[in-house]
Amino acid sequence: MITLFDLSGKNDLRFSPYCWRVKYLLNFRKITYQTKPTCFTERLNNTFFGDAKLPTIMDDGIKISNSFNIAEHIENKYVDIDQRIINSENKSSLHFINHWSDHFLNTSILERVAYDIISVLDHKDIEYFIESRSKRFGMSPKDFQTYNMNKSENSFNKCCNFLDKILEKQRYLLGDNITYAEMIVFGSFTWGEKVSKNTQIEKKFERLSAWKNELAIRLGH
Repeated sequence: MITLFDLSGKNDLRFSPYCWRVKYLLNFRKITYQTKPTCFTERLNNTFFGDAKLPTIMDDGIKISNSFNIAEHIENKYVDIDQRIINSENKSSLHFINHWSDHFLNTSILERVAYDIISVLDHKDIEYFIESRSKRFGMSPKDFQTYNMNKSENSFNKCCNFLDKILEKQRYLLGDNITYAEMIVFGSFTWGEKVSKNTQIEKKFERLSAWKNELAIRLGH
């Protein structure tokens, strides 16, 4: 059975967008797995992980990290070649969606939740999170979130508009069928919702909301 080391917070909250990507794929494929809750500092202080980040899986004694690498492993090992949702035809597009989500969608979410995350962290992680993010942001998480929430430009809405436009003429992000692109983007929205109220999709993005609601049912939100 696959063991997934899953970022966890207070009261066993699971909130990593990258871990949710993998869980949604496993749910979609109906593959049995178990999760091992792992907080930030547990990963940092455990030689098992080394440079690996979360998610990390163990599958038949093989350790794999990075959500995209894990997804490829799952598809290649457990799914017939003609049924794979990561394949030679869509892989370039998936890499684009993966990169866009990491650098644009996730950034727009972080701008709105950086301080709120602290309230859901395991107590062991709070000091580490504040120190590491303050260094990354050049200011405290509270000031970073306040600054971005007060900007006239709403980067999160821009990302929602981009996705909504894609879904204007097709049911899913890459066409008429679900692909791993769904897991990538839906995992980011799940992260935002788990830690804050500041990433609710506005009603005007009707197609995006309908897409998200369908995935919540199909992927086991």
